[in-house]
Amino acid sequence: MARATTPSAQRATGKGRSARGEAAGEPRMDQTAIEAVDRAGRILFALAASPRESSLLEVANRAGLSKPTAFRLLATLVAEGLATQNRETASYRLGVLPLGLASSVLQSIPVRTLARPIMTAIRDKVNETVVLAVRDHDFRVNVDAVEALNAISQSQQIGVPIPLYAGATSRVFLAAMDPTELAAYFDRTKLQPFSERTLTDRARLENEVERARKQGFALSTAEFTIGSIAVARIIRGREGEPLAAMHVSIPRSRATEDLIERCAEALKTGVETLERAIAA
Repeated sequence: MARATTPSAQRATGKGRSARGEAAGEPRMDQTAIEAVDRAGRILFALAASPRESSLLEVANRAGLSKPTAFRLLATLVAEGLATQNRETASYRLGVLPLGLASSVLQSIPVRTLARPIMTAIRDKVNETVVLAVRDHDFRVNVDAVEALNAISQSQQIGVPIPLYAGATSRVFLAAMDPTELAAYFDRTKLQPFSERTLTDRARLENEVERARKQGFALSTAEFTIGSIAVARIIRGREGEPLAAMHVSIPRSRATEDLIERCAEALKTGVETLERAIAA
């Protein structure tokens, strides 16, 4: 099976992002400045797409830029501390400065602070990993996780954008949309597989979204994270608006029906407790 394009790769090439600044009558910023910021962003996403150092050619190809343009932008990013270069291999990776930016972003998400002790309580009940995610346009992003204490646990990538059609957590975000928004999402989204279990048939996905809406939770098996079963619920704010989502991640090797049911019940109780705290 061909490897699906990752969300980071989609962003590095400018795909999967909402078009902005195109409305009639909207003031236009200086085009050169817009292109410079866009290209720098694509370079950063290209660096983030690989866990190892990347050559200039690899970065340029991922970002969809020429080597000279990528080289100039990388030199600026290195000077600003956003990227770093290995002088021996001439390869690049992200610098440490984005860690501070990421920390600021995480601290600016109010629900994360309220959710943390509740996530810990859920973990303590079922001893499985509990994850908090927020929606970012057509993606969802894990912003916190309380890891299971088992020898085998499901580690979660914090900050990685995941398409809204892949997995249980994505499904509850889709279920929280109104019919018009949901139809528009499917119209603009190319459904690509991340595993052999990723749902890529629109009609089937729509049925699963409706199931999640009626049940109040969603269940998925290895749709994005290989070897993982997830049960997820949406978290709503004071006015009933979707704020975030929480899921319990269970390795398939120990995902008995009884354990899944206990995780679903603990998650339900935890989300209800969190929503009361939000409304207080």
